[in-house]
Amino acid sequence: MPDEIRSTLEIALEKAEKIGKASKEELKLIELQEEAQRLAAKFLREELSDFHERLETMLKDRKPQEKKAILKGMVQVFLRNIVLPLNEDQLEDGKKALKGLKLLFDKMPDMDRLLKEIEKLLIQYNTHKETIYQQMVERFSAEIEMIEQALSSQLGAEVHVDPENHPKFKEEWRKIKEKLDEEYNRQLEYLKGIFNKIVS
Repeated sequence: MPDEIRSTLEIALEKAEKIGKASKEELKLIELQEEAQRLAAKFLREELSDFHERLETMLKDRKPQEKKAILKGMVQVFLRNIVLPLNEDQLEDGKKALKGLKLLFDKMPDMDRLLKEIEKLLIQYNTHKETIYQQMVERFSAEIEMIEQALSSQLGAEVHVDPENHPKFKEEWRKIKEKLDEEYNRQLEYLKGIFNKIVS
């Protein structure tokens, strides 16, 4: 069974079994972390209207290590859902995950600034990507128009070539997008890293 479809608990139990020592406390922390991950996933799927209340209940009367495990589980789920958006839907998913983080760290005003920074970066990336893509379509359309005219007069029939399907267009766009993704991902991973440090 591949690791990604096995639960954190199964993997931890397996590792602990190999070593031969898994304390009850360690297992409880892993179970709490998994429970927190499930709650965060439900929040992202919009299956909860009382996420904040459930979170408060989950954290109530917990030892510091237990609270940390709960926060870590949720932060992991939310951060996994904050990626450079391929489209508007993915941008909305990212915003939902940011909203979840905001609820987790509502008592830390500094976090709000960081979350706004991440949201700004995602929106900026999406806009930047769309602008460059449209500019490329316009540029290639002008080039292809000349090819279409030449082919049409040569064949004696109207010829239409879609610039976005042209191999040269695809290759150039791939290179541009790679650079763009690399630049924005570096910034995004740095900002996400701050949250990871808080809960690690």
